[in-house]
Amino acid sequence: MSLSKEQHKEWDDNGYLLLKNFYSADEIDKINILIDGLWKNRKKLDSQYVIDIFVETEQERRVYFADAPLAARDQPYKLNDLYLSRDEIRQLVVGERLAPILKALLQDFPMVCNSLNFEFGSQQDYHFDTFYMPSPTPNKMVASWIALENATPENGPLSYYPGSHKIPPYQFSSGSTIVVNDEMPAFREYIDAEIEKRGLQAETLLAEKGDVLIWHSQLFHGGSPIKDKTKTRKSLVTHYFTNEDFPDLEPPLVCEHGSYMARAAQPVAYEYKPKNWLQRAFG
Repeated sequence: MSLSKEQHKEWDDNGYLLLKNFYSADEIDKINILIDGLWKNRKKLDSQYVIDIFVETEQERRVYFADAPLAARDQPYKLNDLYLSRDEIRQLVVGERLAPILKALLQDFPMVCNSLNFEFGSQQDYHFDTFYMPSPTPNKMVASWIALENATPENGPLSYYPGSHKIPPYQFSSGSTIVVNDEMPAFREYIDAEIEKRGLQAETLLAEKGDVLIWHSQLFHGGSPIKDKTKTRKSLVTHYFTNEDFPDLEPPLVCEHGSYMARAAQPVAYEYKPKNWLQRAFG
């Protein structure tokens, strides 16, 4: 699939591209059945399967999926990096249908660096992905978000500021875009002023099952509050670097235009203290 001039303009103007009905209900159902099966048989899974449970609570921690209590499925969680073990996930996020689009937007060869399966809305504060996983070359990272069921106002839909990717990246005291928590008040002053100056308005995505949203690494986005805690909002989020930024790696191919970073699973600790993604993945 090639992108039209209109789609390229949408990307340049807004910092995201929405692909409606990109995947069929049958294709999405297979992923939801996979997740159900993994939960049912989690005790048999190896250490490559890692999950963050009780997200955004005092109980939040990272454990091996085999050690996750069933009760953890009733609250927001993040199932990390299924792409490492499951070809079904790889084919969806960087297979022959999506990879050419990612390549056109990155203007380089896309390489999956992480994936996250959600069953509830993330409720994550507005942020830039470069807070946690800046690409070695600026603007050479994108994310995809695949709706595994319909989003509604009640189940914590995704929200973002179109055009926010044009805001100059905030530099923390380290000289990097990687977040320094103590400096977040100064960041908030900066980003609020930039949003007001540019007249940007937040939009909420009421996506339908099978829709795919691709966004720029500098799109300011987050998860809306879940109004009805019984309502799920299943989704699959994937972040991509480029092969060219990691010349020493030989990433396995998924298709002609897409690959993935073959690496160890996210480390598990008894006390979970979030770090930026590069620290978590490589030590």
